[in-house]
Amino acid sequence: MTSFHDILGTDDKTGSADVKRRYKLLSSRLHPDKGGSKALMQMIVQAYEKVSAGKGHDEAVRTIQLKDPSAESNNAKLKHLEREFVALKKLNEQLNQQLKEEQEKNRSSNEESERYTNAVEDELKWLRRENRRLNSQLEEARRKVSENTRAIVPSSGSASSLGASVSMDDLAPKVQNQLKALGGFNIRRYGLVLMMPAIIAGLLFTLGKEPWLALLAMFEEPKEKPEAVVTILDTNPVDATASAALSEKQVLNVAPVKPKPKPRIKLESLSGLWQLRFFENNRMPYISVRSEKGSYVVKSCNTGFQYYRNSNLRSGRLSANLIFDRQDRHFMIYNIPYGNGSFAANWSESKSLLINKEYFPNEGFAEAYYQLQQACPY
Repeated sequence: MTSFHDILGTDDKTGSADVKRRYKLLSSRLHPDKGGSKALMQMIVQAYEKVSAGKGHDEAVRTIQLKDPSAESNNAKLKHLEREFVALKKLNEQLNQQLKEEQEKNRSSNEESERYTNAVEDELKWLRRENRRLNSQLEEARRKVSENTRAIVPSSGSASSLGASVSMDDLAPKVQNQLKALGGFNIRRYGLVLMMPAIIAGLLFTLGKEPWLALLAMFEEPKEKPEAVVTILDTNPVDATASAALSEKQVLNVAPVKPKPKPRIKLESLSGLWQLRFFENNRMPYISVRSEKGSYVVKSCNTGFQYYRNSNLRSGRLSANLIFDRQDRHFMIYNIPYGNGSFAANWSESKSLLINKEYFPNEGFAEAYYQLQQACPY
């Protein structure tokens, strides 16, 4: 607080003569005719009058603070922007991490494919060399067979000349029989071959069932002898009764495992705004936005973005990135593993997304996504 004594530099002990002298000194220095300020001159005159009247301790300058109503709204907007900035920064870090992982996967897959291609090319080169080697061996074998054939079997012209020069009478009887067997058709041998199955079947039917079993046993592998197993019988009836009661008690104590219920979202009447909610049956957090047609897009802690299609709407052809998961009440639930609406960046970088001919705005998405990350237990 600034008093009139502070302006003149006096106090209660200062005499009137000293007060007047200080007033003249200040007024001569700050007079408007000498380049001073009118406001300061008025303040000095008022201070001299107040001090002369004994009111030097009164407040000379009063400070009044006025509250601006727009300042509070600006502070609220600032806090909201700070929260969105933190959420987007965290989302940016996650996307950068995902980008690094995908780049690493692509690099490793490229290296693996390059190694596989090199291995296939090496194997192809080896197969070509092996093919050339085998072809050369085959040509060599064919050439040798052709030479041996020409050396052993004469041609028709040479055979006629040989027959002209050598008669059948000049050959030995054994050689004549061999030539006849090679050139003719042996009816006796051919008939014996045809009758052999009938002869074998007749013998088997004549001798009975045992030859059949003996014949089949020739083609079967000998069976291994079973190992001897020693069984110890407990003849104590008391222990048997106790063990039976214990096993029955254990069977009775085993309760069937109930399947975990699927999470159920809460139905909202407000559309076009992302909000943090909790499932009805397990109290786990999730965020969702409702379209004008009654469908939802939902994101929870342990699942990606899901599209809850209102089955009361007329069904049409769905996008390829909508994978059916299950049905809940009047909703057909689809997972969005890739494409439009599968990442948080899709929602934060656009005003609204079109999914199955339904518009889902991103109003409040950054704040709701940040709240979900804070509410998730992991």
